Amino acid sequence: MIGLFDSGTGGLTILDAVQKALPGEPLIYLGDHARAPYGSMSNPEILAATRSGVSRLFADGCGLVILACNTASAVALRSLQENWLPTAYPERRILGILVPMVEALTGLEWDRENPGLSNQPGQTVAVFATRCTTRSRAYVEEIEKRAPWFRIVQQACPGLVRLIEAGAAGQDIQTLVDRYVGEVMTREALQAFDGVILGCTHYPLIEDRFRAALPAGTTIVSQPRIVVASLENYLPRHPEFRTHQGSAAAGAAAQVRLLTTGHPPAVSALAGRFLGRQIEFEKA
Repeated sequence: MIGLFDSGTGGLTILDAVQKALPGEPLIYLGDHARAPYGSMSNPEILAATRSGVSRLFADGCGLVILACNTASAVALRSLQENWLPTAYPERRILGILVPMVEALTGLEWDRENPGLSNQPGQTVAVFATRCTTRSRAYVEEIEKRAPWFRIVQQACPGLVRLIEAGAAGQDIQTLVDRYVGEVMTREALQAFDGVILGCTHYPLIEDRFRAALPAGTTIVSQPRIVVASLENYLPRHPEFRTHQGSAAAGAAAQVRLLTTGHPPAVSALAGRFLGRQIEFEKA
């Protein structure tokens, strides 16, 4: 099975895209709603929480786990891959969602650094993310060392995930989004962006709020679409992580289990409101 782990509800944007693209794959989603949001946690706390969630998904039979969380991908992924996985679960894999975004934005594969292309037009891309993701500078460093013609500006959005997870009123969310968009444009003396990355999987749930706040015509890079495209490219090269149903492209949709460390009825109601269909979480 393929597992997806997130600090809360945002990773459902990735799950939804994976379900549509790979309907034959049985999936397990684990949202750590009891400890969300991760954006205000320390790096050691994020690492420990992410390792705990991935361990639970491995115990439930997942061979491959996707960290459907930008904060966990930016802070914990490399350490888990290099220092924990080889000894604890050498036959299993963890993928993040930062790598596909960097590859898609730069047009360069992850292992291509300093390509020496100096005649590219300059582009300004804004990254809206949690405090931890912006503090890690993962998007800035990984994009600029591959494509130095990009200017990456960051804006931390504290409190936004908490409002989303609490099911806050749309106007309350819009007010906060307007504030953060205004802050980065004023600070960086910008009238427009060449592109915007919503660097938290919660934010596509309120993409309409960002579109209302951003200058008309701003391109928002679709994280769910890019992550799924990367997964579809990865699985044929690693068929050991596909099920029989998935490889056979079975017509019937496979089972999807939804787990939460929080309160299942409340989490189910919030998730159903955002995705527009009935969602049933189990207690992890």
